[in-house]
Amino acid sequence: MVTVALGVVALGGVIYAADLAGDQILDKMIDHQDEIMGGSLIMTMKLENVYSDGTSGEFVFAALAKRSTDPSVPDMALMYYKEPEDVAGTIFLAVTPEEGDSRMWLYLPALGAVKELVAEEQEQSFAGSTFSYKDIGSQSSTQDDYDAELVGEEAVTVDGESYDCYVLTLTAKPDADVDYPTQKLWVSKDFWTSLKGESYDEDGRLAITMEVVRLGEFEGNVIPDEMFSKNVIDGNSTRIIFLERKRPEGELADSVFDPENIPSFDPSDYGI
Repeated sequence: MVTVALGVVALGGVIYAADLAGDQILDKMIDHQDEIMGGSLIMTMKLENVYSDGTSGEFVFAALAKRSTDPSVPDMALMYYKEPEDVAGTIFLAVTPEEGDSRMWLYLPALGAVKELVAEEQEQSFAGSTFSYKDIGSQSSTQDDYDAELVGEEAVTVDGESYDCYVLTLTAKPDADVDYPTQKLWVSKDFWTSLKGESYDEDGRLAITMEVVRLGEFEGNVIPDEMFSKNVIDGNSTRIIFLERKRPEGELADSVFDPENIPSFDPSDYGI
């Protein structure tokens, strides 16, 4: 993680940064995310999908995540399908090293089999949502893949409250392996969280929009509690609702994220 020395001024308990470049703002946003996601974390979340043909689907997941400050230790995440009943017990596992591609596995209890997802499969929709398995499981560094330029400032309204934001344009670096060559982010000046985002495809078309619908608090940090994403091209949308976040009593064991141990995973061991 890149560390940047920033000049900041405290005003009424809120920290404002002055004269920041786009890459510095992106660094601040990523550092804030890493602070929240560092160590071991347990979450419960709901995905509400609405499709262009008028049909819909809803999924509830429990997620275990572990992120170490040691760069030699990979980031690890396990998502356990709780609802609906016909897919309950399915498990998605992702392990991302500091360098190199993420490895991902899917466990289907009806088959009793653990399957590693190849690159093409990682691009497929996760639980019918606007996100791919790669979107959900990969912890690739935005800083490594994109150059950020500050293009303006704009207020974004979330749940009736207005928040001043930096507007960044992210352009993929020449050697970056990314799905969207250009993105835009609206990053809150107050708490370094992206409140709005747009992703553009190789033809320059707006492909995906993301907005924070509701904010919450976790360990003294302001965080998104509900987000809405839409695939502008195909008309499908996904609402993400975080139902619970908590720290386990101790650090999660690395063995939890071993693909060979997936079939014996017991959610009751983690209160989920």
